[in-house]
Amino acid sequence: IDQMRISKKIYASIWNSDLNVFSSIIKKIAFITIAIGLSSIILSVFILEGFKKEIKKKVYNFSGHYDVSSYADGITFQNSPIELDRGLFSNYSESNKIKNIYPYIISSALVQGDYESIEGVIFKGVNKDFFHEISNNIISFNESFDLNSNFSKSILISSEINKRLQSKIGDTLTVFFPNSPPVFRKLIVYGIYETGLEEIDDVIIYGDININRKIYGWDVFKASGLSVFINNPDNIDMYFDEIKSLSSYDEFVETVNQKYVQIFDWLSLLDKNVVIFFIIIIFVASFNMLSIVVILIMERIKMIGILKSFGAKSSFIISIFSRVGFRLIGMGVFIGNALAFTIILLQNKFQLFKLNKDNYYIENIPFDINYFMLLKINLLVIGLIVIAIIIPLFIINRIKVIDSIQFS
Repeated sequence: IDQMRISKKIYASIWNSDLNVFSSIIKKIAFITIAIGLSSIILSVFILEGFKKEIKKKVYNFSGHYDVSSYADGITFQNSPIELDRGLFSNYSESNKIKNIYPYIISSALVQGDYESIEGVIFKGVNKDFFHEISNNIISFNESFDLNSNFSKSILISSEINKRLQSKIGDTLTVFFPNSPPVFRKLIVYGIYETGLEEIDDVIIYGDININRKIYGWDVFKASGLSVFINNPDNIDMYFDEIKSLSSYDEFVETVNQKYVQIFDWLSLLDKNVVIFFIIIIFVASFNMLSIVVILIMERIKMIGILKSFGAKSSFIISIFSRVGFRLIGMGVFIGNALAFTIILLQNKFQLFKLNKDNYYIENIPFDINYFMLLKINLLVIGLIVIAIIIPLFIINRIKVIDSIQFS
């Protein structure tokens, strides 16, 4: 009990001592370094997760999670159909993993508005229900337009194509299909969508699948491909074998991650950047804590010598300095988490920090809060900094009474 009381008094004297201004400053530097480092790591990880989630959501909304097409498309220049009365489209109800499945037919086309501007596009024919699937990305539409009765006359274009054509909702566009013989269609702009992804916004317009069926002379049991939506996008790779097993021999199944590999490779590269940033921040914070503990020990070397001369064991002295270090960690971790969540709440509510949409596909910095990831970050940071604190404490074992007297 006396030893515990003595330990508390010595610890309190070290922590509360204002005799040495330098000692007070370095303690503040210690927990501020931890706080800024930890909050930076939390923010960067949550930004990355939020950014990846938003980009994936945009891609998945328009392309599904799997794309199914004909193997013949890869070896011929013709748009080869898949048969809807067999293969995945007829078997998908056997899987509880699949949420929705939409057939589509694609064709190249030229589109012209009221002005001379003509744009080369990909006309993607879909069913009416697909418009409801992508409704979150339709930024404006004609509310008075009855889509149920006029779907065959409507067209959905991107904001980028709309800008180039100088058109507006309700305008009639002329769509030219370079078929043999050529086919023209007058279609009304039902709505305008926006993903921010050049691979989609720059080239794709959406309309009735039956238009393409008439162009190619296909019946209702033929399509260019299928857009497959699953219930849990996080398991997209895990479900691949099951989806593939439901398809026929001539259907080529690929994940949308593979189809838009350039986008997903870029997102993977961002993961590496965050890891490098994490290592740098941890190294700086750990090195600072190591240096600060060494300074605290050197400042109290005379006290250590006196305690040893009275028979105090090194483990007793180490426990005192450990408490100082752990308190610094506790303060730094608390402030770091509080700072990170304050910034996250302010950003989510007021959208203070913007992004260049042309470069990053989205307008505002997104945060995706993952509490399990938060716990892992805190434990990892605490663990590494604790190691950085413990290492210099073993200097105390090497301090001798006579050396401490000479040093002082």
